[in-house]
Amino acid sequence: MNTSQPNRQTVNLEAIANLMARVGSLEEQILEKPRDSDYFGNIAMVSLGLFRLVVMGEIKKGKSSFINSICGIQDLVPVHSDVATSTVFKIRYGARTRYTVYFQANEPGADLPKKEIQANEVNEYGTEDGNPDNVKKVEFVAVEAPSPVLKGGLIIVDTPGVGGLFKKHRDITFRHAPKADAVFFVTDSIESPIGADEVSFLKELRSLTSLVYFVQTKGDQVEEDARNRRMENNIATLKEKADIPADEIRYFIVSSQLKADADAAQDRDLLELSGYPVLMSYLQKELKPAKDRNIAIMGLRRARSKSDGVSLELQEKRHILDADNDLKRQEFKKELQAAEERLEDWNKNKRFELVREFQQEVNDIQAELQSRIGQHLRPGGSISEEIGETLLEHSASTSAKEIYQSAPVLIDHARASASQMIVEIHQEIEQKFEGLLGALAVKAGAEIAMRGAGAGIDSSLEHLGEISLKELAKRAESPTSFSEMRTAVYGGMVGVTIATVAGGLIGSVIPVVGTIVGSYAGMLIAGAWGGHQAASLQREKEVEAARREVLSAIEKNLGNIQSHAHTELTKMFRKLQMSAEDALKTMLDEAVEKVARQRKALQERSHADLESLANARKELTSHEQQLHALERELKQAEEEFCHK
Repeated sequence: MNTSQPNRQTVNLEAIANLMARVGSLEEQILEKPRDSDYFGNIAMVSLGLFRLVVMGEIKKGKSSFINSICGIQDLVPVHSDVATSTVFKIRYGARTRYTVYFQANEPGADLPKKEIQANEVNEYGTEDGNPDNVKKVEFVAVEAPSPVLKGGLIIVDTPGVGGLFKKHRDITFRHAPKADAVFFVTDSIESPIGADEVSFLKELRSLTSLVYFVQTKGDQVEEDARNRRMENNIATLKEKADIPADEIRYFIVSSQLKADADAAQDRDLLELSGYPVLMSYLQKELKPAKDRNIAIMGLRRARSKSDGVSLELQEKRHILDADNDLKRQEFKKELQAAEERLEDWNKNKRFELVREFQQEVNDIQAELQSRIGQHLRPGGSISEEIGETLLEHSASTSAKEIYQSAPVLIDHARASASQMIVEIHQEIEQKFEGLLGALAVKAGAEIAMRGAGAGIDSSLEHLGEISLKELAKRAESPTSFSEMRTAVYGGMVGVTIATVAGGLIGSVIPVVGTIVGSYAGMLIAGAWGGHQAASLQREKEVEAARREVLSAIEKNLGNIQSHAHTELTKMFRKLQMSAEDALKTMLDEAVEKVARQRKALQERSHADLESLANARKELTSHEQQLHALERELKQAEEEFCHK
């Protein structure tokens, strides 16, 4: 099948990281503050450009051999024909090959116990043969390997096989789907084509992510006509049975054996025959650049927040240096005094009102989403109603025994539906909180600017402080208008600006939102798949009684998931709320510190001699020129990535 696509422009994340670093260093130099460790830590992540490739599929389809071939290292993960992977392998770059087993935590949020092992011990922890039913409570096996492919920030996640006797592995596999940058679903050229079990799995998988691509392994073990017919048959099944549109199917045929032979012999012709160059080109030129562009956009937004703060700081330094007579200095002192009074007044009279408003909006979001979860998971809810209708439709032609035997399949379907709903709700939580946090920063700035600011305040701010957080957050859905409002807030403030700290609120707390939400999403998806099995329902009863009992067991399972979701969501919302409140306090503290710094600078200006003033102006001009150069680079990069 033709997999060619127009080549996307390669994203130079090293250049983006370098630009971010220069903006951060200039801020350090001008503000004379300690290094922003969070910001520079993010620069390191941008530079790495991590890309998570999750490999899934039925057992014995050549997944592990496929991964070893991508990495160019034989036996990196177990590949023996009598061995099935029982846990997750996470493979990333390292100077030498190393294996570390991470065990399940004793309680949520606790650090994972770990143990470094030798290569000959991997089977003991990572396969069904050495670790049946994961009795050793392995969370995952971390693998470091000196593969050039991995050096570019690629992380490969090898998941357990999901077919045959190993359907219980779905809970492990599905936890990694929502955050994947790409999922490679592996089938092969010699055994059965994509069948009903795989179609069912793919439908569930596609409900969690659309980033699924198909790899047909063992291409060297059959004739070309046979492997092409297998591909055509599989593609027809994907379109007709799995409901995947033809233009969304990306399909590759590879041979891991030919790739190994080509690597050993340094044979370019064998390498082409293996099919790996086409697949790797698609990964590097299509999939990874799409991810890299998103990383670049987020990095540039952080850098822009920094540069805006630096710009305002330089404007204030220029304002102080230009206060070259007593009258100007007295006017500036009055501005500082007014700013201090506004901050104190806001802290005493408005801050806690804003916190209460934020808490109420958070509670409303939580109540709305909890209600929607209940609509799906409660007895008689949408999931149990769908399963109940299925049972009712088949009860006339099905025996009680067959209904009991269908229980595990139906429970798996219920869990898949619950997992899909959890992923969608958590994505919505992230979006809502990002808007609410942005609104909080803007409104706090508007309230401080408005209180006692007098007639000189920007007219666009006149009613901004009175707008509810909910309404302001809705406006945040339009990035342009929201950005304009923030600019109005910053521009309208007299004597002091909280642009730097408000930008920090948006730039630093929002990633925390993603971290918190992602962590709890993983717990909830795991919880959705970890409920008790109803396979023990084997007693012979009448069909109607069997139908009721199976449905009751499914509803009990869903009830357990709902209870777990309620508990974990409550914890998550509280943690998010505390993070926002801490950020608001930090914003106020830094604004107060900023006023004090300006007052000190004004005092120093009053006693400075001509030589000191000349040096200060020279230094300020140099900083302004550096900033203007960086802003030109930022603008060029933003036009390249952020406005397409």
